[in-house]
Amino acid sequence: MVDFLILLEVILNGLMAGVLYSLVALGFVLIFKASGIFNYAQGVMALFAAMTLVGLMNGQVPFAHAINVILARTSIILASTCRLWWPLQALPL
Repeated sequence: MVDFLILLEVILNGLMAGVLYSLVALGFVLIFKASGIFNYAQGVMALFAAMTLVGLMNGQVPFAHAINVILARTSIILASTCRLWWPLQALPL
């Protein structure tokens, strides 16, 4: 019985990892098709959000509050990155 539970856990963990990889790949494709530019920073933003969530959860912050903090921090970083990127995009090479 224990072996079956371990097998079930491994299968579910594999499926969850596959779902996460497919969502990241879908995000890459969506941004590339919309803008024609491959955005490497998307993975960094996802990693930042995940590591912030782990840090907040280790600090015993409630999950709902942690999600709100992550959305706020990631939005601020994204807005500042866009604010810096748009003027640089107009410069000639």
